[in-house]
Amino acid sequence: MIYDRFQQEAIDYINQGHSVIVSAPTEAGKTAIAEHVICTSIQNKTGVIYTAPIKALSNQKFRDFQGQCGENIGILTGDVSINPDAPVMIMTTEIFRNKVLDEPQSLKKYSWIIFDEIHYINNPERGTVWEESLIFLPPHMNMLGLSATIPNIKQLAEWIQSIHKKEVKTVIEEKRPVPLHFFFQCQN
Repeated sequence: MIYDRFQQEAIDYINQGHSVIVSAPTEAGKTAIAEHVICTSIQNKTGVIYTAPIKALSNQKFRDFQGQCGENIGILTGDVSINPDAPVMIMTTEIFRNKVLDEPQSLKKYSWIIFDEIHYINNPERGTVWEESLIFLPPHMNMLGLSATIPNIKQLAEWIQSIHKKEVKTVIEEKRPVPLHFFFQCQN
């Protein structure tokens, strides 16, 4: 597969064993990086957790990844549990945070956590879920954070590094694959 510059940069860091935070515009192809982590984890027989901020996105990712990886995918949300022993678990970030705090031993088989929409850490009402997930992240797990709108990516990486004492790489892509065009209509 041929990757864009930012995708290849992130994948190279991942292959070197680093945690990575990626900031790239919507539809730039951040999911391809997550797919690399998932496929590599399946090949290496290690687990990976993919979190999303809302159930609708978790359900969408479950369908997408299940179409690619079949029985290797499971989902766990507040009201759905399908294939809970799968090597790749899709869940809401709240479910992951609860596991980190209440059942940390259940995370031993997972080597990666993917935080989709990691910019939710800035959300005044729900940001603490991401903060707690990152603060209490088990030391054996690497992290991939994906966002289209995280303005302070370097500061976030430095904060995570200060907690876990291991390097977090940042990858930034500013080029939009689909340019935005604004049109206005005024009627008198």
